Amino acid sequence: MAFLTFFILGCGSGSSNGTRSGKSSVKLLPPDDDKIYFGAFPDFGGSEDRVSTKKIKDFEALVDKKITWAYFSQNWFNGIKYPKEAIHAIRKAGSVPFVRLMPRSTDEQDGAEEIFTLQRIIDGEFDEYLKKWARDAKEDNIPLLVDFAVEANGDWFGYSGIFNGADVTDGYGDPNYPDGPERFRDAYRHIIDIFKKEGANRITWFYHFNYASEPNEEWNKAKYYYPGDDYIDWIGFSLYGAQTVDEEWDELKFSTQLKKHIKNYAELNSTKPVALLEFGVTDNHPGGSKSDWFKDAFKTILNNPYIKFSAISIWHENWKNEDGTMSTLRVDSSKKSLETFKKLISNERFLSVAQFKEFY
Repeated sequence: MAFLTFFILGCGSGSSNGTRSGKSSVKLLPPDDDKIYFGAFPDFGGSEDRVSTKKIKDFEALVDKKITWAYFSQNWFNGIKYPKEAIHAIRKAGSVPFVRLMPRSTDEQDGAEEIFTLQRIIDGEFDEYLKKWARDAKEDNIPLLVDFAVEANGDWFGYSGIFNGADVTDGYGDPNYPDGPERFRDAYRHIIDIFKKEGANRITWFYHFNYASEPNEEWNKAKYYYPGDDYIDWIGFSLYGAQTVDEEWDELKFSTQLKKHIKNYAELNSTKPVALLEFGVTDNHPGGSKSDWFKDAFKTILNNPYIKFSAISIWHENWKNEDGTMSTLRVDSSKKSLETFKKLISNERFLSVAQFKEFY
């Protein structure tokens, strides 16, 4: 049952059973003793929202380990509404629901979003939907992990900074701040403010950027998108190896990227716990071994001088590219890859049980 997969500690006076309402809030704590939560996107489909208990159970059986959370997208082209069915399917599997709020009107990429724009979010045009989402979450009373508009410092999603003002500084807000990141920052703040006002306080808010900014220009650095420590509970990012066989292999080695782009994280100047929210690599690449990439990634995660990871979340999915090739990021893309991943994730430092704390 789901109540066995996490526990809630009280803070201060009052009840500590996770049912207290009012002004209390429930947040995910980083694990103790240098442990690391193990989460996953367990192949919920190309739309990232075909959530089922079976998918989670199948993934856990595959890797011989339970996951702390299951990660999925709440695509606004299906409506800005609380995804109760998906959340309860994850709870039934014994995992913590992790919701990606995705303000997009289509799953097509590489073009500006036309409906759910950052400016329209800031202007309050979707407030009634967001308020209802928050009220439904409050009523459901389940601890959630939530992030908004992932990887906005990339150049592929329609809500990304590059499509929302980019480096222009005189079209919105502070004349000394790049408009694209500033709009994202303010849109996210606006959403969190709504949820807090509606009393949806059992949410742990994540800021999720791409570890390497694309384009790699000053205005597009992760620090400019960050809503701030007063809004965000955890810092998270994506860091992938080669996702297609024609991408360069060596430069996308996990340890190489972590060292090369550390400034993008360090400039956030935050002490919040850190999660590797997406990582993975394709198989059968002419430049190297997926098994070896995993070994390098896990070695770096467990022992590196740059970042203390409190959680990781593997991206487990295959997809067909326009040129007919396959991106094979599932951990069972080959027998060797699966064996390596299972051995690495079996390390006792990786935890399946989440610890929440209730604050009054």
